[in-house]
Amino acid sequence: MPVVTFHNEYRSFEVEAGANLRQAMLKLGVTPYMGLSMLTNCRGNNFCGTCAVEIVDGKGASPRSQDEEATLGGNLAIAKIIEKNVRLSCQTSVRADMVVKTHPVRHIDKQKTKERLGLLAVVSFFVLTFVGMFAYLFFDMIKKF
Repeated sequence: MPVVTFHNEYRSFEVEAGANLRQAMLKLGVTPYMGLSMLTNCRGNNFCGTCAVEIVDGKGASPRSQDEEATLGGNLAIAKIIEKNVRLSCQTSVRADMVVKTHPVRHIDKQKTKERLGLLAVVSFFVLTFVGMFAYLFFDMIKKF
């Protein structure tokens, strides 16, 4: 059975080969979450990115998928730099021995965030304009009855 060593917690555990890292962590009493994300996470469904861990020795981890890369890249407004050894514990299978650091520092990609916020502002402007026009036409139509 593979041994998973949690660097920050100074603990090692044997885990079944092929086990999901997030589920194994929670079962062993090691949480990948910090603060409010303990309550607001996606429960291992790969949309929130709050269960990110750093795989120090990554030979025992499954390869990273494109969906995982997209989730690690941030959300609609804030882009994050994707480090090669940062993984989502919910998307990682334990294949062999590995060393895991919980709660890695993830940096914001300022240039991509500016681009996303600009695009979000333009889209918001057009959506609000459309909603305003629709409301005006709706209330104008009601007055005629």
